[in-house]
Amino acid sequence: MELTDLRHFSNVAHTGGFTSGARRSHVTTPAVSKAVQKLELELGAQLFVRTTRRVELTDAGRELLSRCERIFAELEGLQAVLEESAHHVGGEIRIAAMEVFSIELLPRALASVVTEHPTVRPSSYEVEPRRMEQLLLDGLVEVGFTIGGGARDGIEYEELGRTTPMLVCGRSHPLYGRSRVRRKDLAEHASVVPRFLGRSSDAPLDQFPEASAPRRVGATIELLQMGVQLAIEGAYLGYFPEVSIRRALEDGRLWRLRGVRGATPFVLRALTRKGAPRRPVVRRVIEEVRLHVRRATT
Repeated sequence: MELTDLRHFSNVAHTGGFTSGARRSHVTTPAVSKAVQKLELELGAQLFVRTTRRVELTDAGRELLSRCERIFAELEGLQAVLEESAHHVGGEIRIAAMEVFSIELLPRALASVVTEHPTVRPSSYEVEPRRMEQLLLDGLVEVGFTIGGGARDGIEYEELGRTTPMLVCGRSHPLYGRSRVRRKDLAEHASVVPRFLGRSSDAPLDQFPEASAPRRVGATIELLQMGVQLAIEGAYLGYFPEVSIRRALEDGRLWRLRGVRGATPFVLRALTRKGAPRRPVVRRVIEEVRLHVRRATT
C-alpha cells in the first residue's frame, strides 16, 4: 500500500465525502476516488458505503481508519525523534589531537561542551598528524585537531585560526633578555626539536625555517610540554606556537628572541573525513575549539 493512498482514504473518512476529502488532500476528486478504489482492490474489501449525501465507512473501513491513525501517529513520532536526534548534542566522540591543542585549547573547549551537554562522552588521543589522518579515514576517530598539513585525499581541513611561532629561552639561558638572535647564536646554543619516533627523516614538527636559519639540535622530544619545560629550565632554545606558551611569556619564565627569518604562522586546523556526516556533537566541539582558538590568538 502507498502511504499517500492511505492519507487520501483518511481524509475522505474524516470529511465524509470524496470532494471534501480531495480538498483536504489538495488533489482532484478523481485522484482520491482512484486511491480508494486501489485500496479496496488491494484489501479485497469495500471501505465506504455511498449514500445520497455522504459516504460512510464499512466495518473494514473503520478497521483500516483505526490502523491509519496509529500509522500516522508512529510516523509523526518518528519524525520528532529524528528531528531531535539531528540537533541533539550527546554521546561518545572520539578525538585525535596534537599537543598544541591538548595542553589547553581542547580541554577548555571540552569542559564547556560537557558542562552544557552532560551526556557528551569525549575520548581524546594524542596522535601525530599523518597517523591522525589515517585514523579519520579508517573511521576510528571523528575529528582531529592539528597544525599544518592539508594535502591528504579524503580529509577535510578546516582552518580554525593562526598563531605566531616564537623562538624562546628560559631565565637561566645565556640569551635571556637579548633583543635579537643571530645565526651564530643558533649554532652555539642548542635547540630542543619535536620529532616522532621513526620519523627522523621528516621535517621538524615545529616548522622551524632551517634553510634560512640553521640551528643546532640538542634534544628531540615528542611531547610539546616537555620541550616547553626544557626551554623554561634554560637548557635549550625552543621554537613553539605562541598559543602554547602565552602564560610562560606573560610571567617571564620564557623570553622571546626575535630575528628568525622565514618564519610563517602555525595554521590551527580541525580535520574530519570528507563526505562523512558530522554529528551534532562533532560540530559543537569544533565550534567551541574555534572559539577558544580565537580567544587565545587575539
